Amino acid sequence: MNVLLEIHQVVAFLAVLCAIIFSWNANGRRVVNAVVALQFLLGLAIAGVMGAQHLGQPPMLWLHLLIALAVLAAYGLAMRFGKQAGGASQALAFSIVGLVLVMVNVYLGLRMAGMFA
Repeated sequence: MNVLLEIHQVVAFLAVLCAIIFSWNANGRRVVNAVVALQFLLGLAIAGVMGAQHLGQPPMLWLHLLIALAVLAAYGLAMRFGKQAGGASQALAFSIVGLVLVMVNVYLGLRMAGMFA
């Protein structure tokens, strides 16, 4: 379980790094979306292991998962608008929303891990 949590945390910081660096063009948004999707799957695996071991799940867990889905949707929409003619400003707006949501989700994750009181 601890190994899964550590992998989840490392991939979370990779997602933040990718969101900061790569989310400003079309190919970069694909990279961010792939890393966030991997992070989401790792989170589902952790929630499943916690449920199988009958461990108490933090109350913020569902909010954490919903925000992760919102991040995937934001970058997905950014990729879609980025392909349309004249959609660069909307793609940039969705990329910024995705970046902010990634930051909020990392903060929630760190609170659940007990790093913030």
